[in-house]
Amino acid sequence: MSYMYSKRFMVFSQVYGQLIILILAIVNTYYPQYLTYTFVIFILSMFIMMYFTLRTSLKHVVGSEAKDIRSGRKILEVSPEDVMSVVQHDLKLNEELKPMVKSSLLSLANMVLLLLWYYLYFNVVIHYFEGGELMIKFIGFLLGYEIPYIAVTLLNIFMRRSSKVMIQVIRSYTIYDRGIVGAGITVKFPIPKEFTVNVDPARKFVELVKNDKDVVIKYRLYSKNYDRIADLISRYGRPKSDVK
Repeated sequence: MSYMYSKRFMVFSQVYGQLIILILAIVNTYYPQYLTYTFVIFILSMFIMMYFTLRTSLKHVVGSEAKDIRSGRKILEVSPEDVMSVVQHDLKLNEELKPMVKSSLLSLANMVLLLLWYYLYFNVVIHYFEGGELMIKFIGFLLGYEIPYIAVTLLNIFMRRSSKVMIQVIRSYTIYDRGIVGAGITVKFPIPKEFTVNVDPARKFVELVKNDKDVVIKYRLYSKNYDRIADLISRYGRPKSDVK
């Protein structure tokens, strides 16, 4: 599933990407014979970025807030089997997830096009920059990395803006008296004001809805015992000022 990242992380990813591009362009300018090796470096840099992305998206699992919640009393644990036994009967879910599936497929297509661009550009186009001054060669290599990077970045921005609603099915989670921790969610009790709670008895889920700027994120807690989950969230998740 998709995750919303902080501005700090987005700035870091942009600076990281530009730094790698600059280094590769300089290396290729002075040592064009190492073009194959820079391709390997380029791929490794992509995996490094994926690592930091994964680390950011899993912050809810190992962060201090999650640890604080886990220090409380465990009330209910919902297994992946319980979740999937309900999800498989929710026929409306597939329609709701289609926009995100399309985004995932588009991201995969981006990677294929990126590799195709790299092969064609650095085997055909780059030769038009040969024989010139070092600055001309540098510009040629810089464009080879910068053009697809900008294209992919703009496409990612477009996909984020076009996806107004994001549904995240929590495949396993545990409810404590201090909050909820699961594979994709960390919500501390009392539930923050930016969340609203919806219950759908027909589809057997409790939904925590968060308005995150221009995107609505829906955290789905499926379970056969959805009614108990709703009761626990109402009992422990309400602000103290609301409890009579």
